[in-house]
Amino acid sequence: MTRNFRKMYSVIGALLLLEFLAQFYTIASSAFTSVADKIANAGNPTAASAVDEPDLFGAAHAVIGVFVVPLTIAALIGVSVGARYPRRTTVLAALLFLLWLIQFALAFVGFLGVAALAGLHGVNALAMVGLGIYLVKSNWAFGRPTPAQAPPTSNSTR
Repeated sequence: MTRNFRKMYSVIGALLLLEFLAQFYTIASSAFTSVADKIANAGNPTAASAVDEPDLFGAAHAVIGVFVVPLTIAALIGVSVGARYPRRTTVLAALLFLLWLIQFALAFVGFLGVAALAGLHGVNALAMVGLGIYLVKSNWAFGRPTPAQAPPTSNSTR
């Protein structure tokens, strides 16, 4: 049973990393769309601004970041308990949730217009990715067994 939870942990962790990749993709696409719209409408002051139009990439970034990522992190925390990983692993997964809370707060600060502080949103995102990669890599349940799991081998000396 523990082995199945460990595999679930690996799958959920990999899914979280894909969600992080989607976050970078959607926010970059949103930024380029916004800039392209401003360039296209630079000479026409009567054209609708990019703020008035819905930005699908920005909306996707918000939905993934507000709903999908925290649910995945919560699942990662729960499965780490079920997998009977060391307390350190569960605490680090909980730290990832704390970083998400900070990420959410930094986005909120950005919408209030405090750009200098909101810029830490990107720095915090990199910290989340780094911690996510560490958690997935150090607890990967597929592939070669770790030395503790490997069957004993006979090393004969000559």
